[in-house]
Amino acid sequence: MAVYLLLGDDEERKSRSIDRLRRGRSAETFDAAESGPEAVISACNSGSLFGEGSFLVLRNLDAWNAAQKGSIVDYLQDPSEDTDLVLLGKKLGAREKLLAAVKKVGEVHEFKQPTGKALVRWLVGYAKKRGLDLPEEVAQSLAERYSNDKMRLVQEIEKLSLYVGEKEATAEDIESLSPPDVRSNIFAFVDALAEGKRGEALRLLERLISTGEPPLRIVYMMRRQFRLLARAKAMFSKGAQRSEVAKELKVQPFVARKLEEQSRRLSAGDIDRALAFVLELECGLKGRRDLGEELQLELAVMGLSK
Repeated sequence: MAVYLLLGDDEERKSRSIDRLRRGRSAETFDAAESGPEAVISACNSGSLFGEGSFLVLRNLDAWNAAQKGSIVDYLQDPSEDTDLVLLGKKLGAREKLLAAVKKVGEVHEFKQPTGKALVRWLVGYAKKRGLDLPEEVAQSLAERYSNDKMRLVQEIEKLSLYVGEKEATAEDIESLSPPDVRSNIFAFVDALAEGKRGEALRLLERLISTGEPPLRIVYMMRRQFRLLARAKAMFSKGAQRSEVAKELKVQPFVARKLEEQSRRLSAGDIDRALAFVLELECGLKGRRDLGEELQLELAVMGLSK
């Protein structure tokens, strides 16, 4: 019947597109990281038991190599007339055969997620459609709280619209209803360490632990953050612009802004000492110390916040 290739990083728009294309049909979903093209092609050729036409979705197309994608190219030479196939991926090279094959028999759409101020404006508009009065500064805080994850932000807007009702949403509403994700907590955690706010750092550590994050993952996020901070500080000290740092480190613009703010508070020596501290903590959590994991984390925070 039809084949659609949906590319880009805007998962929310992809999700809406799938709902529209389904037209009420049930979807059979495959993940390219778990299934090969043979299983997908077999399902395409199987047809629907109810005579309404099958609707198949393949996610994570980027996980397949050229030969696997080539199998879909071959299938598209004579596709099933009773099946709609939707392929979801991040990016395809301009010369990839699959891209040309889909363009020939179907449709290709690219959805790029808005970032920065564009995402904030989208949030304000989306909230308005849901009857929620969301000021821009509150929308900005919400976006940063969930690391610009648009799918998660949609969920939080739905919750806020029910919670706030006809009132204007406030930062206090977000604090009460929307717990930060791990990355946002890590940013706040590093901020507290950089400013020597030991009590705040311990409170944020407790929040990270309460979310069910394994201690080693918390340490990994800490190490990653300090490494990013070290690279960002080196670039900023040489006069790099925030946009250059974001591009080089492959982070969102708001992340580059946070790194710039944190790099002003910490010297290169501070960051080196923090990385050494985190490495020692990681070794301890992997069995080199007999202390409990939470106690090791708390002692590390005591040391890092000096």
